[in-house]
Amino acid sequence: MKFVRLLALAAMAAISTQASAGLIAAYDFNGNAANNTASSAYNLATVGAADFSKQAYFSDGNGANYLNVTGPGGLTDWTLSLWLFTEQANQGQFKGIFSNLAGPTNANSWQIDSFDGDYRLISANGANSTIGAAVANDWQHIVVQKFSGSNARLYFNGAFVQNIGYNPGGLQNFRVGINRATTESYTGYIDNIQIWNDSLLSAEAVAGLYRTGPGASTVSDTVAVPAPATLLLFGFGLIMAVRTRLGKK
Repeated sequence: MKFVRLLALAAMAAISTQASAGLIAAYDFNGNAANNTASSAYNLATVGAADFSKQAYFSDGNGANYLNVTGPGGLTDWTLSLWLFTEQANQGQFKGIFSNLAGPTNANSWQIDSFDGDYRLISANGANSTIGAAVANDWQHIVVQKFSGSNARLYFNGAFVQNIGYNPGGLQNFRVGINRATTESYTGYIDNIQIWNDSLLSAEAVAGLYRTGPGASTVSDTVAVPAPATLLLFGFGLIMAVRTRLGKK
């Protein structure tokens, strides 16, 4: 596998709401690890086996294998951004991608899952909203932005989807690659997970995360697995990292 990483410094942020956004966790899964590259807190631990060979986390569909961490203890507002790549658009129901706490009746439990070919957010007691349709063999981008303590915005591939009108909960003990019941696992790559401790990223910033993401094609005689780029907000600066990977599955 070959990979090329290009790092470039962008201009100082001009929008104060973007500059105020606090990035508290970032997982790029480089170096066969699930470390939080934004700080020393919230490194993801491996439960079972973990595959980082494509410098993304490969969730293998086995409920015994996933990542988890004790998170920031619940936040009034937060923003979550993540990237997905799968070869199987319709994987069945409740295939967990990112989940918080356990059990469907816990007031703060929620998950992003793959459900009959759609990506969706499901919260306590079954309240759920469709984020967008899964597409095979392409990177797709999901952003969930909790605001005002009791509502959330959904974005899919850089575009605003809807305000859901209910509270998705906080970020206490969260998992990657499994649902909140730890029974159903997504099959595909999960990468460049980023978490902010507020909902101050503007719609333009979210769209920018998507525009600077996928688009790098690979040269492979089997399966192409390009990697998303990242737009990170640190204080008053923007750092844009663009990664291209060449490899075989």
